[in-house]
Amino acid sequence: MWSFSTFKDKRYWILLITAIIIFVLFAVFTPDYILEKPYFAPFTMLIGVALFWSTYHLWKYFGEKEVK
Repeated sequence: MWSFSTFKDKRYWILLITAIIIFVLFAVFTPDYILEKPYFAPFTMLIGVALFWSTYHLWKYFGEKEVK
């Protein structure tokens, strides 16, 4: 399920730093009238988290598949 070995993986940190930078840029440059919509922020966060973890697990799967 979930373990602390995730924090030792370089892929996790590469994606996390990239995701944080994209989130900050998105928050700074998105117009206020879009950010003020009530369901926009939770929906965007849900999509961001889903993209982050799916990218991480796909990258990990294909990275380990090449080694074997």
